[in-house]
Amino acid sequence: MRARDVTSCLLFNEPNIRYATGASAMPIYAMSTFVRCALVPAEGRPILFEHANSMHRSGHVVDDVRPMHAWEFYDDQEAEAAIWAGEITASMEELGVGGERLAVDRLGTPGFLALQREGVTIVDSAPATQGAREVKTPEEIRLFEINGSMVVNMLSAFEAALVPGIRERELLAVLSDTMLRGGGEYLATSTVCSGPNTNPWRAEATDRVIAPGDLVFVDTDTVGIEGYFFCVSRSFLAGDERPTSAQRDTFNASLEWLEGLRSVVRPGLTCRELAALAPPLPERYLAQRYECMIHGIGLEEESPSVCYPIDRQSNADRMIEEDMTLVIELYAGEPGGDHGVKLGDQVHVVADGSRILAPYPFSASFS
Repeated sequence: MRARDVTSCLLFNEPNIRYATGASAMPIYAMSTFVRCALVPAEGRPILFEHANSMHRSGHVVDDVRPMHAWEFYDDQEAEAAIWAGEITASMEELGVGGERLAVDRLGTPGFLALQREGVTIVDSAPATQGAREVKTPEEIRLFEINGSMVVNMLSAFEAALVPGIRERELLAVLSDTMLRGGGEYLATSTVCSGPNTNPWRAEATDRVIAPGDLVFVDTDTVGIEGYFFCVSRSFLAGDERPTSAQRDTFNASLEWLEGLRSVVRPGLTCRELAALAPPLPERYLAQRYECMIHGIGLEEESPSVCYPIDRQSNADRMIEEDMTLVIELYAGEPGGDHGVKLGDQVHVVADGSRILAPYPFSASFS
């Protein structure tokens, strides 16, 4: 914050609140409403404005917890937001940052207008929050290791349950059950797809019954222990059938690409340089390529990202640094095809390259 001339941040984004304060409450609900926020000064301790019925929990980890005056679901939202904005500006004065710019991550229209009426100049907090979260602390790396073991268990249970006759949603339930029993929090997506549902990308679990010989993929997209995000993808073959030649070709091309890209990830490269070193994705899969080749990961999907060489690099000059955590992933499926493959690994950037944080083996069915 100091490096970016930001004296205070007002954070509503749940991962940002959690990173700044350590406190989380009803995260899924809070992501779709404005019921809690944190006022974080560059110097001094943050103030957490918490949902009133969650204050007793957050008080165990945050020194200064105050009731949040929400404005949603009222007849007169403008009046309620004005009360909230007055409390925020009074707290800024208390922290010694009154009259300064306020960096905000997300804010509903009533709150935004109320702060404007208070004379607050609002700027974007993303440069500060993204910059703070890119390189992980030793404690965060340890949490990734703990979560990695849980994700391995999730994938193991998923693969064991994958038999012809089971439905996609039942497999999703196996994944979720293992995650919840292991101490994780929730699944961010429901990416369990089989057979024709694997092409194109971005389908979600349905009640489709899996047939022998179906290609099935899963993306864990797990918000795990202490909220750390795990995005690992694997593709499997249902039953004792042999893969078709097309399934085998797609899987092996995907695995070769994934392992080739992971082998060149190392600190000291810019995202532009890393994109240039990436192995080429076969032309037949480019039209339906995943939106990026690499993205940062932490309490959510984060920066930096590395795009395909044919696309504009969104973080071209950003340097890959030691102790970043990244997801390397791809989707490979031909337009109009009857199958697609999703593979991905989550890695910790170390001095000489990277190490996999959830080392689950790739299916041997396609060899």
